[in-house]
Amino acid sequence: MVFKIVVLVHILSSLAIAASQDLNFIYSGFRSTNLSLDGLAQLTSNGLLRLTNETRQQTGHAFYPNPVTFKNSIDGSAFTFSSTFVFAIRPGYATLGGHGMAFVIAPTRGLPGSLPSQHLGLFNGSNNGNQTNHVVAVELDTIRSVDFNDLDDNHVGIDINGIESVRDASAGYYSQLNGKLTNLTLISGQRMQVWIEYDGMEKQLNVTIAPIDVDKPSRPLLSLPRDLSPYLNSNMYIGFSSSTGSAFSSHYVLGWSFKMNGQAEALDISRLPKLPRLGPKKTSKFLTIGLPVLCLSLFFVAVSSVSYGIRRRRKFAEVLEDWELDFGPQRFKYKDLYIATKGFGDKELLGSGGFGRVYKDPQTTHVVGTLGYLAPEHARTGKATTSTDVFAFGAFLLEVASGRRPIQPAEDVILVDWVFARWLGGEILEARDPNLGTEYVAEEMELVLQLGLMCSQSEPAGRPSMRQVVQFLEGDIPLPDISLLRLPKSDLPFSRFDDFAMSYPSSMGKSFSHTSVSESLLSGGR
Repeated sequence: MVFKIVVLVHILSSLAIAASQDLNFIYSGFRSTNLSLDGLAQLTSNGLLRLTNETRQQTGHAFYPNPVTFKNSIDGSAFTFSSTFVFAIRPGYATLGGHGMAFVIAPTRGLPGSLPSQHLGLFNGSNNGNQTNHVVAVELDTIRSVDFNDLDDNHVGIDINGIESVRDASAGYYSQLNGKLTNLTLISGQRMQVWIEYDGMEKQLNVTIAPIDVDKPSRPLLSLPRDLSPYLNSNMYIGFSSSTGSAFSSHYVLGWSFKMNGQAEALDISRLPKLPRLGPKKTSKFLTIGLPVLCLSLFFVAVSSVSYGIRRRRKFAEVLEDWELDFGPQRFKYKDLYIATKGFGDKELLGSGGFGRVYKDPQTTHVVGTLGYLAPEHARTGKATTSTDVFAFGAFLLEVASGRRPIQPAEDVILVDWVFARWLGGEILEARDPNLGTEYVAEEMELVLQLGLMCSQSEPAGRPSMRQVVQFLEGDIPLPDISLLRLPKSDLPFSRFDDFAMSYPSSMGKSFSHTSVSESLLSGGR
């Protein structure tokens, strides 16, 4: 019985060693990843491994949780292995980092007793250089430490049992085109990729680095012809170490791949998480120049329209009879107009354009028209208010931002419904003017489109004031959730004016027909 147990344990141990010898993993981001973290190291909500932050004189470690078999026995030869990772260093000061980061192979996780600053969280003053450390690391050093004979404040080094590199070089890569060395700045904040490869047969360690948009160079930056077997235990831990000093940097790892006895799988750059925004938010010319000019133009148009309307009213003012003073001027109900134009059918259509359709009333000499910029209550009462101005401004924003007219007769499209449908589908930016190309900021374009929808809703009480509109545009207050908008079935923007809109799916998720709209409108009149 005891013999069987011993055999079983031996078999299980052999299987575990074999599995570890074939270890192969790839992390395209670290969301929900089981890493061993300590110090400042943390996983961000979008899957970044952030080793350090804005805290000074601290360390951060992140290790693969399980030990990795690097050789069969304590006196055996180290296996071939390779690893690649994408990193970025965002310094607290533009020209001063602190202090750097390293890929590390160590006998324990966390490197207890290690110090920050120039020790990179790898060693301390008492054990630095000890042969019993059994630590191999590739450092990305951004501070020059004279005490450790650093080459400069922007170098890559290979460390064995101590922080003083046995081989180092200024950060850069050899071009595939001309073979010349191109310099890199480690604290540029840009994404870069590192390849670390050890050939167990040739006994050589190669380190290569390049920008994220450059294929792996054929010539490594560093080559160390040395057998790593004496420095590695049978089982080791692999991971990353970083530290800050008097200055600080945020050290990020975006993706990591490792393979024992083979070539590490290539990282898919498109699947890696995004870094935080670097620097102030870019303001597009649309908001800084275009929108003020448009608003000023709209103001002059509004003033001119009001002035023209006053002059026209005076010119064509009606002389009312005595009986009209008692009973008021004649008003047409929407019901009468609907019947007179036969449901706004094409038979009575005189013409159409960007502002709507014009119909003939066969029973009278009147014509019936629609205007894309008129608020529903304006069409009913004929009176302009601050709320109707907001409506017109919202429609104007959507003409400008989308490059479309309020009503597209040729396409049977109502702009408000069309933009809202894009928003409901999660693709509101598809409503932008295609002529803008890439010359716009996505967040600002989305703000303008959503604000246009808010201002163009049919319920006056639901529209913001012009003061709030300005606050939304300037970012002083956040834009509310426009999914909360709900419009009465008989009071949809624009839709009641055009027969072609009655069969167009509205932005509220309701479908229209001639019958449903006519019933809702004829029942109440205008």
